[in-house]
Amino acid sequence: MMVSASSQAQSKQQQGVKQTEKLFSGIWVDKQTTRHLEISFKNGYATITDWTSNFQKRESGDIYKATLKKGKLIMPEDTQHRAPYSEIIYKNNTLIYLTKPLAPRKTVKWDKEIFTRSH
Repeated sequence: MMVSASSQAQSKQQQGVKQTEKLFSGIWVDKQTTRHLEISFKNGYATITDWTSNFQKRESGDIYKATLKKGKLIMPEDTQHRAPYSEIIYKNNTLIYLTKPLAPRKTVKWDKEIFTRSH
């Protein structure tokens, strides 16, 4: 009986992850900056292609890997490549991209960018 309850809970968790992946997946744009994000999932990770259409094509964009934790996409800080810690949150059909500054500051104010689905 416990095995059945455990597998049901695991199945519900997997369904929840798939639904969350569906919310994040696709192409997103910040219309003010023309910055685009294309998000896809494979093997438990999100791949994020990041480009600004005023300056570059999608093919020459930066590619990041993120993990899904507690309903957010998390990109850890990578000091070797000067990439700051970032989180992407899905809220009300938008993505909120939060970036923690690399340089130490007296007060930690996160940079924030809002993305909507590209049509």
